[in-house]
Amino acid sequence: MPAGDANYDNILADRRGDAGGILWLTLNRPEKLNALSMPMFGELEHLFRAARQDRSVRCLVITGAGRGFCAGADFSGSAAREGAAPAAPPPIDLEGSRLHFRGESEAYIALRRLEVPVIASINGVAVGAGFDLVAHCDMAVASTAARFQVAYVKRGLFADLGGFWSLPRIIGWRKAMELMTTGRFMSAEEAHDCGLTNYLVPPEELEAKTMELALAVEAGPPIAQKLGKTLAQKTAHLDFESALELSGIALSVIEPSLDRREGVLSFMEKRDPRFEGR
Repeated sequence: MPAGDANYDNILADRRGDAGGILWLTLNRPEKLNALSMPMFGELEHLFRAARQDRSVRCLVITGAGRGFCAGADFSGSAAREGAAPAAPPPIDLEGSRLHFRGESEAYIALRRLEVPVIASINGVAVGAGFDLVAHCDMAVASTAARFQVAYVKRGLFADLGGFWSLPRIIGWRKAMELMTTGRFMSAEEAHDCGLTNYLVPPEELEAKTMELALAVEAGPPIAQKLGKTLAQKTAHLDFESALELSGIALSVIEPSLDRREGVLSFMEKRDPRFEGR
């Protein structure tokens, strides 16, 4: 089944773009500022896995309905994660907690496995798991109404859904450590200045600017984009020469492609290329 064709209870999925190559996902619990419930984690994992297998998807956008992007994970009724202190604390179910976390983390693992570019379109508050979600995307466009917080530390936790890994790589060690240890809010302007977002626009321009970026991605050569992203991810820990060795192997995959031929022909004919992902 093509990505986005299934029906979901908490996420809106629709196709946009000149060729329908943009999969636009909207977290749809506006009354909860799109806090992620366990069913939502499951829906996200399913969508990300389907998108990875769907060659018609060239770009994926994640945004939130209403006035919030994502207010973190929704642990309504979970005293253990919220830090509540009941009169008679029940025995700690360590295995249950581990499996519960696996249910959350598998969604973000599936997101990181996506080879197509992923854009976060941040319309409002992004805290906790919502901030992690932004950090795991490849690009981001934010409204000036956005705010960011590593909310975990306010609950005696750390950014356990991978923010501890992604944030230092995006905004730098010192800024990430400040946010991760104090839990203070970061404004949209500060976030943009430290490199979290590609573009910062007024709220009324957010969707248009996100579409502009997504359309530019959609028009690109899918095979080259996927290989470029994969190499960036997989060679980050390698030395320069080892990385170039892998680049040479990847070139052997793309050189015979129709997209590579189209790239050369369009340049010679002085026209825009029409890439098909073949």
